[in-house]
Amino acid sequence: MARQGLGLRRVASLTGVNRQAVANLLAGGSWPDVATLSRLEDGLGVGLYPGGKGPGSGHC
Repeated sequence: MARQGLGLRRVASLTGVNRQAVANLLAGGSWPDVATLSRLEDGLGVGLYPGGKGPGSGHC
C-alpha cells in the first residue's frame, strides 16, 4: 500500500475486500482466508503469500 500510495478505501475498491477487513489484517487482528488473499494479490498486482511465484490467482 505504501509503495503504491494507496489508502484503505482505494485498496478496498481495487480488491473487493471490505475496508475494515483490510484494516484488521494490517493491524494483525485477523488472518485472511485463501479467497481474500487471492483478491488482495489480484487487485494490488503483488504476491503476498511467502514463496508464491507471483500475484494472485492468475485470473486477472
